[in-house]
Amino acid sequence: MALSQPRYALEDETRQGRRDRLWAIFAINFRLRASRTFVIVFVVIGFIATLVPLLVTVLTNQITAEFTRGSTSPALSSFFAPYSNFLLFLFIMLLSALAGGGIIADDLGSKSISLYLSRPITLADYLAAKGAVVAAILGLIAVVPGVITVAVAYILGYVSGTVAIEALGVYIGLGILLTVTFASIALFLSSLSERSTWAAAGIFAFLLIDDIVAGILRGVSQNVNWLYVSPWEDMVSVARYLFGVSNNSSSINPAAALAILIGLIICLVAATYTRLSKMELVTE
Repeated sequence: MALSQPRYALEDETRQGRRDRLWAIFAINFRLRASRTFVIVFVVIGFIATLVPLLVTVLTNQITAEFTRGSTSPALSSFFAPYSNFLLFLFIMLLSALAGGGIIADDLGSKSISLYLSRPITLADYLAAKGAVVAAILGLIAVVPGVITVAVAYILGYVSGTVAIEALGVYIGLGILLTVTFASIALFLSSLSERSTWAAAGIFAFLLIDDIVAGILRGVSQNVNWLYVSPWEDMVSVARYLFGVSNNSSSINPAAALAILIGLIICLVAATYTRLSKMELVTE
């Protein structure tokens, strides 16, 4: 029998870094959201519905340019196609609702948000990772089809290197702006309910009604400034400017539209943070 006193020592606790914590939240939630049947279906349909018309437009413009002007590279404006119709906006609305409806609401309903925040995870970490999940899913139809089209057109020799780089930069920049804007809307509306179904319905209804009302008010009053109310119309205005598409009498100012989108993102993220920080105190 040993006569000396036993020595007990705890091993040093090594906490994961902030990057690892953010990645863990993102990876788990992305797998959960992206693996849902309706999300997969609408991502695939939206991807095809965005990619095919864009490819057709770019290649058709190239053929037309060769016959009419002898040009070997279509203008940057040829890549504006996704923002010139309602299809992209429709799938953005659907995926914002399906992927973003329960992104916070599910945690509120199950009270698991208190478990998230009881760990060495700040509320800012939580919101950043959750928002990145929605943005990544939206990016599958907002960014990837454009990047593929630019790559295909360049490989086939249909666009010059300069136009390809410009188009690629515009798609990535617009994609970041679009996904962050609609992800912030989804985060805020999802934080208002503990039921993901209600949150999803609210996101889709808000985006659709907002755009319809803005169009009606613009038509009735003949005042183009009403279009600033719609985030999608603001996105189209910024895209029109970046792709070099000429404005018309019904176009809104792209600089003002960009300022509104940035302000909207800041306000929505701040409102979501404030709401959840107060709820955190209640659940402790």
